[in-house]
Amino acid sequence: MATHGRTRLVLRQILGHPEVSCRIPANPAFTLERYLALLEVAEFPPLPEPLLFVHTGGKPISYRTGLAMTDGRSLPGLVTLVPAGVRGEVALRGIGEGMLAYFGGPRRVPTWVSARREREPVTFVDNVIVTLAQQLVVSAVGPHQDDTYLAVLGNALLGQLRHSLAASAPDEPLRGSRSSLMLVHRAVQHIHQNIGGPLGVAGIAATTGVGVTHFSNTFKQVTGVTPHRYILRSRIERARELLRMTSLSVGEIAVAVGFAGQSHFCTAFRRETGVTPSRYRRSGVRSANAERGGRGG
Repeated sequence: MATHGRTRLVLRQILGHPEVSCRIPANPAFTLERYLALLEVAEFPPLPEPLLFVHTGGKPISYRTGLAMTDGRSLPGLVTLVPAGVRGEVALRGIGEGMLAYFGGPRRVPTWVSARREREPVTFVDNVIVTLAQQLVVSAVGPHQDDTYLAVLGNALLGQLRHSLAASAPDEPLRGSRSSLMLVHRAVQHIHQNIGGPLGVAGIAATTGVGVTHFSNTFKQVTGVTPHRYILRSRIERARELLRMTSLSVGEIAVAVGFAGQSHFCTAFRRETGVTPSRYRRSGVRSANAERGGRGG
């Protein structure tokens, strides 16, 4: 089901027709579109609703927004939330690939997005959102489209977005030079690809080709948290996913997300989430059963 609104028309005028456009039956539902764009500089007017941009490939994008036309950048693997009512311009020297998500009108935007006070785009590192968006597009255009599966993925994307906005509290845009953003992007990719193994700061710094001190300072400047803190959050987020979606034991999950033992994992999980892993899993099972029961009635 296509969304015929001002946001959609503006995107078509600036970027042309998307490769894929699909309505995701999440709560609330949103439209997800994948674009492959070739442009120089394009201006965009204030939009009536927020726009989520997931940069998945191609050239880095530079943008200037707001009344003061503040400069910003987005690289593959980063996510940008553009508030409603923000005007600006985008510069892309070559081909850029990315996905855009929007809700189809101000009244459909969840309050935890519309209530935010930023007047500038908020850019942050979130490979979970990138992966979910990519899987949504693949699943939406596949030969065996499953609306139930799309709803699960869509709700997971919204949940991750809400979590990241609250957890990282990105009250200021992601800052740093192009080289700093690329360094952090390489580090984040390495962390998520090796989340089940040992992840020392020195080893991660080595993969980016810089010293430990420079790496740690740059990582915190760009993301707002230390490498240690980011690794811990990533391990816990992966553990939450495994608790919800698998029957692995708590001890097996502890090993799978890189903790030395179950006791250490349980302590860290409770400190981050407020509940034990077992209680978190039980609450997820109850929620799923209640949802199935509601649909059956």
